[in-house]
Parts: sequence; C-alpha cells; structure tokens
Amino acid sequence: MIMAKEKAAVKCEGRFAQLRMYLYNEALPMVVGDRKKITESDLIDVWDLIKEDVVELDPKDPYYNSKHDLFFQKKDTVRTCPHLDSLSLAPLIECPNFQLDKSVVENYLLSLGNSANLSKQLSLFSEPNENYLEKTLSMHTKDIVLGKNQNLKNYILSSNYGVGTIVSGGAKGGGVRSDSPFLFGVYEMQNKDLNLACLLGFWAQNNEMLVSQIQPCKNGHLPSEITLGEGAFAITTELARKIGFEKVITYTARSHPIFMEHPNDWNQFGGDFVCIYDNGAKKNGFNGGRHEDRHEKDLTFNSQHL
Repeated sequence: MIMAKEKAAVKCEGRFAQLRMYLYNEALPMVVGDRKKITESDLIDVWDLIKEDVVELDPKDPYYNSKHDLFFQKKDTVRTCPHLDSLSLAPLIECPNFQLDKSVVENYLLSLGNSANLSKQLSLFSEPNENYLEKTLSMHTKDIVLGKNQNLKNYILSSNYGVGTIVSGGAKGGGVRSDSPFLFGVYEMQNKDLNLACLLGFWAQNNEMLVSQIQPCKNGHLPSEITLGEGAFAITTELARKIGFEKVITYTARSHPIFMEHPNDWNQFGGDFVCIYDNGAKKNGFNGGRHEDRHEKDLTFNSQHL
C-alpha cells in the first residue's frame, strides 16, 4: 500500500555522492558480486580496497575529516566524524539494493558512543518497515500530538535505512532520496492510498538523535495549520523519547551541510531552511540561536520536569 505504482525517478544524487559512487561502482561489486546481503566481513574487505582513497572524496562536504578541511572554513561541526575503519561504511549502504546485517549496524552505533540498548533498537532500521510505529514501538499515530491540538491519526510512519536510499512517494509514485542513514517516512492516508508527506532523516551519536533531513514530498501533506518544521520536530522529538535517545539536536539553517556543498543555494533556499530548522526547532522548545551551529533539546531534563 505504501509502495509506488511506478518506479521512482529521483535525480538528486544525495550526500557524499563521490564516496558512495566509488563504493557501488568499484568496491562492492568486487567483494559481493550479485549478492544483496552484506556482512561485517564484507565491509572489512571493501575497506581494505578503498581506505587509502576515501579522504580525498567529496571535498566540500567530506564524510571523514580530511586534509580538505584545511581549505574550507565551513564544515559539519554537528555530526560526529566516524572512525576510519570498515564500520564507518555502514550508513552508506542503500536499501533495497543491499541489506546490511543488523549486527553491523549495531556495532557501528556502539562505535559512535550510543548505548547498547539504543544501538540494538536502531539496528532494526536495517530491515525496512512499512508501519514502524505500531510494529516496533507499539504506538498509534494518533498518539503523536502536533501543535494546535492536532495529531497524526490519518498517517502511517515507515522506517528505512541508508544514505542514498530512495524512500517511496507512495501511490502517486516518485520518492525522495535520503541524505541520512536512519529514516522515517510520514505517509498521509488519501482515499485508502498512502502518499508521502515528508521524509525525516537522522544520525545517532552519543545517545543523541541528530535530525539532519526534513524534506517535503508533494504527494501528501501534514495536517493543516502545521508547518513542516513544527510538525517534523514534534514527530522526531516524540519518537526520540520513545526509542530511548537522551537528546535531540539539529542544525541551524546557516550551519546545514547542504550549504557547504552548494553555497550558492542559500539565496534561493535559505529562507525555507530558516522556517524549517530555526523556527520549527524554536516552536518545539529547542535551545540554541540561529547564529550558532545547532539547536538541541534535552529529553532527560524534560522527562524529569513533566
């Protein structure tokens, strides 16, 4: 019911495009051939093939800290840089082209300072789930309350995995390519069809949810009178609390990495990012001003003072 009727056609390459293309066109075919299931041993073999080259790729928005950082004053200071090892490749494996073993995702998350319980919970994202909220968290969408006394009762939340993964647009076709490894698709029910309203993507580090992608899809819409940013942070904050994160953080509009790779896009899209990230975070009680590099909300503090 969620899947598109026709194959998605998405032109956007997604984040870390050079690294991912090198991975898919050169290394992975040599190691796994036509096999879809990828194990930790496979990633070790892939890493041995590419480890000397990876820091040279995507200089404007490098996945790893590299010598290129010396030439760019702006860089992603919010996302924790992964270790230079095979586990760092885990977020770059796209679904459904490949399926990453859960243990790999779990070990990757542990390497970034996440707790054992949180890492185990998030490893479930490696298997796409068309109804994540009910099947995994035993919640109903009506339990997610948005501003202006509205909720998500006529919606379904899916989960998916991998930077570069195309999340289906629903019955109307198309889709959205992810820039984040952990993904929520927010689908609106329209005459018994489900259509994507927005894609919410995040990273997980030090028991913090870093919300890094809030992207609308014209196939569906959030409830009326709810802005995209307001709804996105209401949804991610509630899910983060339920999953077991201690904090939710996000970029300010000015610090968002999309403008490091495409600085000239600020004039066209900067105002939209201010509305989504700065205003949306503020309406949901996040700390941090728009001239800093992040907004954040401490869930442990809030839970103690409800």
